[in-house]
This record gives sequence, C-alpha cells and structure tokens, in this order.
Amino acid sequence: MRYYILTTAKFVNECIKFQVYGSTNSNWLANIELGDIVFISQFSSKSQDIYGPFKVYKALFYDKKIIYPNQKYFYRIKIKPLNLRTIEETDLYLQGIKNKDLDLSFRFISLIQQNKHLHSISITKNEGKFLLNILTNYGKAIKVNTNTSNYLPDSKPSEVNLEFLENKNRLFKKHAFSSESDLESYIILSLKNKNSNIFKNFSEILNYYPDNNLTTSIIYNQFIFGNAYPSDIAIINSTNVNIFELKNNLFSKLSLEMIKKEFKKYCYYSLYSPRLLSKNTKQRMNFFIAFPKSKDHSFDKILKKEFGLIINSINKFRENNFATLEYYIDNNKLTFETLQDVKN
Repeated sequence: MRYYILTTAKFVNECIKFQVYGSTNSNWLANIELGDIVFISQFSSKSQDIYGPFKVYKALFYDKKIIYPNQKYFYRIKIKPLNLRTIEETDLYLQGIKNKDLDLSFRFISLIQQNKHLHSISITKNEGKFLLNILTNYGKAIKVNTNTSNYLPDSKPSEVNLEFLENKNRLFKKHAFSSESDLESYIILSLKNKNSNIFKNFSEILNYYPDNNLTTSIIYNQFIFGNAYPSDIAIINSTNVNIFELKNNLFSKLSLEMIKKEFKKYCYYSLYSPRLLSKNTKQRMNFFIAFPKSKDHSFDKILKKEFGLIINSINKFRENNFATLEYYIDNNKLTFETLQDVKN
C-alpha cells in the first residue's frame, strides 16, 4: 500500500460527490494502484485544507464525461472516503508541534505550497502514516455527500494500460511516443510486471551498480527530493538512489541549460534528503538520462563533462554516477540501452 496527496484548486466537492479524481495527463496517476490511500489538498486563496483518507478502488482509466465544470480531467481513478475528515494547513502545523513532529508537518506544508500545480505528490510510507494519524485523531469529521449514481460514463471507460498507450501513440506506425508523460506512464505500468521486457531491461541497467536490485526497490514517478522539482522516475533502495530523466526529443544544444539545471537540482536535493529511506546513510546516486535512439553520440561527452562539474563539490559526501540511455521501439517493444552497450 502506498500513499499520495492529490491536489485541486476548487473541485474537492466534486471529487467527494462522484468519488472520482481526474488529471490532465496519464503519468500523474499511473503509479497509483488498488488499495492505495490518497489525501486531497484543496489549496487556493480561499482555503488551504487537506481531506482524507480515501481508498483507491479503481485504478487509472480514461473517461470524457464532464464532472468538473469546463475542465478536461479525463485520466481518472475512483476513490472511496474512509471516515472522511479534514484539517486546515495551520492546524496541521500546530499538531506537528504538539506531537513533536514539527519537521514532518512543515515538510507537508512546504510540499503542498510549492507543488499545488501538480496533480499528484508521491509521499513515503512514514509520511503517509503521519498524515493519516493526524487526520484520524485531530481532523474535523465532515458529512460525506456522495452521489455516484450521477457518474455514468458517456461510454465504457477505457482502462489505461499498455495497449491503451500503444494505440493512443500509434506505436505500431510511429515508433515514438507523442509526449514524455505517455512514455513515463508506459514505463511505470511496465515495471508493475516483473516478467515484462522493461522490468528485465531496467534490472540489467541497475545491476551495473552494487546492491541495486530492482525487485527490492521502491519505484516512484514524479518524486520530489526537496520541496519542489519532481524527477520523472526514481527507483530507491537502501544503498542506491536511481534517478531517470526522460527526454522525448533528441539532444540539442538548446536543451543543455535545462539539463544542467536538472543535474544540479536532483543531485543536490537527493543528498541526505529526509524523504529517502536512509537519510543518515551515504546512498550511491545513479543519474540516468534517456533520449530516443540516434546515430550521433557526440553529446554524451558533453553531458558527462557537465555532470562532472556539478558533482565535483559533493563527491566527498557520496558516490555519484552518470549514464546516458537510448530507447527505441521495435515490434511494439520498448527497449533501453546504455550508450556503452550501444558502442560495444
């Protein structure tokens, strides 16, 4: 069971009424599974409240029925309130003081304030239990006004699975994803199946580094190490922090400045992050950046040089590694390779 904070500016009543939460892109909810616990944060100039808990009883699906006025949040999950309560942000801070967990409550407030524009915020097991305890013991009970009978899809909703993404992106013809969000979703959904090509592929990539077993790791997407700037995919275990940055286009010099910023933010914020499994352990950091397959690999030297300059000041704290990946689609099969493998 995993925990998530879902965000909205003004539609929490619709979420509760229809027992549905929706997002604009597929990746925001792709990692959420049946039985997971979610909380909803409604953050606006008029209210800063957290609602929950909700239990997920239908994983990601696609439905065009309008339930949020004039908003097209078609990628959805179904959620069921469990003894629904709410707490204001300021009361969360106060309870953190009373329970001697001020750091944790302050972290939640920072995460929500800095990332209220995101649909979903992955939170750790300890963070989820903390928030669940605060809501259960100190939250204000609210009347649940549900009306799921009014939520009748226009047509049979589509399960968002690998086949859905393959058809949406026309992989049988284009051999490329139309967006990074769909690429990310495809990887996340594939990693749920230990027999999938992607799971085996990623296992081989991770196994290059010691004690880096995918089967014993936690897989996050859009994971935030500090208080902002989510990484595309983070695979974390007690010894390694693996960060995957996905690119939907070939490398260009115009993108270099953005990539340098990503290097710096993820490398620095993942250093002794309180959100990691072992904040007091010098976890090895492995940074992977993935591009579509190309004949020109000259950019690899540029990226390695820039990465080396950025980690020079933090190498004394931990081991930092970098690898460029290429991916391609052949016979509807997505495959990743390190450039070292390609060159060999």
